[in-house]
Amino acid sequence: MDKTDIAHLEVLSFAKLASKDQTELNKLLEACRKQGFFYLDLAGSNVSHGLHQRLKALSLMKDWFDRPDEEKMKLHKDSVTNGYKPPGTLSGVVKHMKDGFENIKLPRDNFLGTGDSLPEVFKNDKEVFRDDLEISHGVTLTILSCLSDLLQPPVRLEDYHQENMSSQSTMMYFRYAKQCADKSSGVGHNMHTDLGTLTLLYCEQWGLQVYAQATDSWKYVQPRPGLYVVNVGDALRFLSGNDLLSALHRVVPVPGHESEYRYSTAYFLRPGNETEFRTSENTVVSALNWHDQKYNVFKAAHVEQEKNTILTGGIGAF
Repeated sequence: MDKTDIAHLEVLSFAKLASKDQTELNKLLEACRKQGFFYLDLAGSNVSHGLHQRLKALSLMKDWFDRPDEEKMKLHKDSVTNGYKPPGTLSGVVKHMKDGFENIKLPRDNFLGTGDSLPEVFKNDKEVFRDDLEISHGVTLTILSCLSDLLQPPVRLEDYHQENMSSQSTMMYFRYAKQCADKSSGVGHNMHTDLGTLTLLYCEQWGLQVYAQATDSWKYVQPRPGLYVVNVGDALRFLSGNDLLSALHRVVPVPGHESEYRYSTAYFLRPGNETEFRTSENTVVSALNWHDQKYNVFKAAHVEQEKNTILTGGIGAF
C-alpha cells in the first residue's frame, strides 16, 4: 500500500498520560483537535494486561461468529446496544447496498445491574469480558480526565460519565464478511462519526479509513498490533464546544484481502443518558436522544441519509 494512502497518527503512551506528563498531554490535545484519532500504547502502565484480555475476548468471539446463523439469531434483539446484529441491516459503504458486518454487543449497564439480562454467550467467560470492558472504561475515563485538565471546561468531562448514571456505553465485537464472492450480504461500514464520547478500538487488519479534511481524501489507518486506536466521538466534540474533532471514518474492503474475515472490537464510551449538549446545528439534545437519532439514520437508505448531517456529526453531506 502506498504510504500516501496511510494516515499519520500520533502514538501516545497511556502510562505517560496517566502520570499527567505535560509533553504527552500536549500531544493528546493536538491529536484530538487536528485529527480526532490516535494510537494508544498501554505498555508500562498499570493496565498493560488489558491488551491480553482484549485479545482473549476477541478469540472467544471469533469462535462464536463461526456458529450457525440460526444459533446466532437467537440473540438478535431490536436493540443497538445489546445482543446480535446480522450483516446487511444498515446502509453500507457502497451506495444502494447494505453493510457487510455482523456484531454482538455487550452493554456496560448489564454488568452494573441496571440493564437487561446478560446475553448467554458472555456468561461462561464472564470474567474475561468484564475485565476487557472495565479496563477499557477506565482507560477512556483517564483520557477524559487528561482532556479536562487541558481544556478546563465548566464541568469536568468525566463528570458526565458517573457510575450512578445509566448510559449507552457498550463493548462491541465485529466480524466483516469476506468479499471474494458476491456482495449480496453487503459491503463494509458506511462513513460516519461515532456518536459517543471516546472509542477504544483494537484491530489487526486493514480496512479502517479516516477522512482527511486537509487533502479531502480517505486515508487508511494502519493496523499496528499491540496498539489501540482511539477516536473522538460527537458527544465529546459537542461537550468541548466543538474544540475537539469527531472525525469521519468508514470500513472498506481492501484489495488483496477479500478472502479474509475482518475482526475488530471496540469499546464505545458514552455520556449519561440525560446529559445535554448543543449540536453543530445549534439544537440542544440529550445524549440518549442523539444516540437514538443517529441510529435511526444508520438504518435509513442512503437517499434519506443525505437529507441531513446527523450521520456525519454535522460535518455536512458528501
